[in-house]
Amino acid sequence: MTPAAALTTETTTTIPTPEVYMSQAERALERGTHYIEESVWVYLMRDWDGTDRWVLDPVTVDGCGLDSGLEDGARNTECMCEDKAECNAIRERMDKVYLPTAEELLHLLAESLGYTVTKAVRS
Repeated sequence: MTPAAALTTETTTTIPTPEVYMSQAERALERGTHYIEESVWVYLMRDWDGTDRWVLDPVTVDGCGLDSGLEDGARNTECMCEDKAECNAIRERMDKVYLPTAEELLHLLAESLGYTVTKAVRS
Protein backbone atom coordinates (compact mmCIF):
# COMPACT_ATOMS: atom_id res chain seq x y z
CA MET A 1 0.00 0.00 0.00
CA THR A 2 1.42 3.35 -0.95
CA PRO A 3 1.50 6.20 1.55
CA ALA A 4 -1.15 8.06 -0.45
CA ALA A 5 -3.47 5.10 -0.20
CA ALA A 6 -2.99 4.65 3.53
CA LEU A 7 -6.09 5.25 5.56
CA THR A 8 -5.99 7.30 8.67
CA THR A 9 -8.63 7.14 11.30
CA GLU A 10 -9.25 9.90 13.75
CA THR A 11 -11.46 9.33 16.74
CA THR A 12 -12.81 12.23 18.70
CA THR A 13 -14.22 11.34 22.04
CA THR A 14 -15.73 14.01 24.20
CA ILE A 15 -15.38 13.07 27.81
CA PRO A 16 -17.21 15.44 30.10
CA THR A 17 -14.91 17.11 32.54
CA PRO A 18 -16.37 16.81 36.02
CA GLU A 19 -17.04 20.12 37.67
CA VAL A 20 -14.63 20.71 40.50
CA TYR A 21 -16.48 21.18 43.77
CA MET A 22 -16.00 24.59 45.29
CA SER A 23 -17.30 25.59 48.69
CA GLN A 24 -19.23 28.83 48.97
CA ALA A 25 -16.21 30.35 50.74
CA GLU A 26 -14.00 29.39 47.77
CA ARG A 27 -16.55 30.89 45.36
CA ALA A 28 -16.53 34.14 47.34
CA LEU A 29 -12.72 34.22 47.31
CA GLU A 30 -12.67 33.62 43.55
CA ARG A 31 -15.00 36.63 43.13
CA GLY A 32 -12.93 38.80 45.44
CA THR A 33 -15.61 39.10 48.10
CA HIS A 34 -16.18 37.87 51.63
CA TYR A 35 -18.18 34.84 52.72
CA ILE A 36 -20.59 35.89 55.46
CA GLU A 37 -23.31 33.45 56.47
CA GLU A 38 -26.45 33.41 58.58
CA SER A 39 -29.32 31.01 59.10
CA VAL A 40 -32.90 31.43 60.22
CA TRP A 41 -35.36 29.42 62.25
CA VAL A 42 -38.59 28.40 60.56
CA TYR A 43 -40.81 27.18 63.36
CA LEU A 44 -43.03 24.19 62.71
CA MET A 45 -45.75 22.60 64.80
CA ARG A 46 -48.00 19.57 64.63
CA ASP A 47 -51.14 20.31 62.64
CA TRP A 48 -53.93 21.68 64.85
CA ASP A 49 -56.37 19.33 63.11
CA GLY A 50 -54.68 16.45 64.91
CA THR A 51 -53.09 14.88 61.85
CA ASP A 52 -49.50 13.84 62.26
CA ARG A 53 -47.99 16.34 59.86
CA TRP A 54 -45.91 19.47 60.21
CA VAL A 55 -47.32 22.91 59.46
CA LEU A 56 -45.88 26.37 59.92
CA ASP A 57 -46.23 27.70 63.42
CA PRO A 58 -48.07 31.06 63.34
CA VAL A 59 -45.02 32.82 64.84
CA THR A 60 -43.16 31.98 61.63
CA VAL A 61 -45.65 33.88 59.48
CA ASP A 62 -46.39 36.84 61.75
CA GLY A 63 -44.76 39.35 59.36
CA CYS A 64 -41.71 39.88 61.54
CA GLY A 65 -38.18 38.96 60.55
CA LEU A 66 -37.31 35.34 61.23
CA ASP A 67 -35.08 34.49 64.19
CA SER A 68 -31.38 33.88 63.66
CA GLY A 69 -30.40 30.24 63.89
CA LEU A 70 -26.88 31.19 64.98
CA GLU A 71 -26.16 31.92 68.61
CA ASP A 72 -24.00 34.97 67.86
CA GLY A 73 -25.60 36.13 64.61
CA ALA A 74 -23.88 36.39 61.23
CA ARG A 75 -20.49 34.75 61.01
CA ASN A 76 -17.46 34.81 58.77
CA THR A 77 -15.48 31.93 60.24
CA GLU A 78 -15.24 30.13 56.90
CA CYS A 79 -14.22 33.18 54.87
CA MET A 80 -10.91 32.58 53.10
CA CYS A 81 -9.98 36.25 52.62
CA GLU A 82 -6.74 37.84 53.69
CA ASP A 83 -8.22 41.09 55.00
CA LYS A 84 -9.75 40.03 58.31
CA ALA A 85 -10.39 43.60 59.49
CA GLU A 86 -12.49 44.37 56.40
CA CYS A 87 -14.19 40.99 56.68
CA ASN A 88 -15.09 41.59 60.33
CA ALA A 89 -16.48 45.05 59.50
CA ILE A 90 -18.68 43.54 56.78
CA ARG A 91 -19.82 40.76 59.14
CA GLU A 92 -20.78 43.39 61.73
CA ARG A 93 -22.78 45.31 59.09
CA MET A 94 -24.52 42.15 57.88
CA ASP A 95 -25.34 41.24 61.47
CA LYS A 96 -27.41 44.45 61.64
CA VAL A 97 -29.34 43.78 58.42
CA TYR A 98 -32.88 42.61 59.19
CA LEU A 99 -33.44 38.93 58.56
CA PRO A 100 -36.16 38.12 56.04
CA THR A 101 -39.78 37.58 56.97
CA ALA A 102 -41.40 34.28 56.00
CA GLU A 103 -42.82 35.93 52.86
CA GLU A 104 -39.41 37.33 51.89
CA LEU A 105 -37.87 33.91 52.51
CA LEU A 106 -40.51 32.40 50.23
CA HIS A 107 -39.35 34.68 47.41
CA LEU A 108 -35.66 34.01 48.12
CA LEU A 109 -36.30 30.27 47.93
CA ALA A 110 -38.43 30.55 44.80
CA GLU A 111 -35.79 32.62 43.01
CA SER A 112 -33.00 30.23 44.00
CA LEU A 113 -35.00 27.20 42.89
CA GLY A 114 -36.32 28.72 39.66
CA TYR A 115 -39.95 29.13 40.65
CA THR A 116 -42.35 32.01 40.22
CA VAL A 117 -44.58 32.85 43.17
CA THR A 118 -48.13 34.00 42.65
CA LYS A 119 -50.26 34.99 45.61
CA ALA A 120 -53.57 33.14 45.79
CA VAL A 121 -56.68 35.27 45.61
CA ARG A 122 -58.92 34.50 48.56
CA SER A 123 -62.65 34.92 48.14
